[in-house]
Amino acid sequence: MRCIVVHPHRSLYPDPIRLETGDVVSLGRRDEQYPDWIWVVSPTGKEGWAPESLIRRDSAESGVVTCAYTARELDTQVGELLICRDEQAGWLWAENEKCESGWVPKETLRAT
Repeated sequence: MRCIVVHPHRSLYPDPIRLETGDVVSLGRRDEQYPDWIWVVSPTGKEGWAPESLIRRDSAESGVVTCAYTARELDTQVGELLICRDEQAGWLWAENEKCESGWVPKETLRAT
């Protein structure tokens, strides 16, 4: 899907968490703005947000990652054209014309 940026986005997390299939993660709080995202701690101790749909819960405090994931966000500017390839809980995985990719909030984009 092709999209145009209608509101800019800047990542607040310059060193994003990366998870691999099978990683056991500790589960924390849900995001207030995006309740389908949950704070996780990786096996290496790195922390960050992940879509809960990618985690199979073992208990209230832990779960297993069901597919590889990175929390990398894409900084965007108004008018920029993106190719969006995946959607998770209100965010789209997008690639810009410089071949940079990352997550972008869906509400900052409009389909073209």
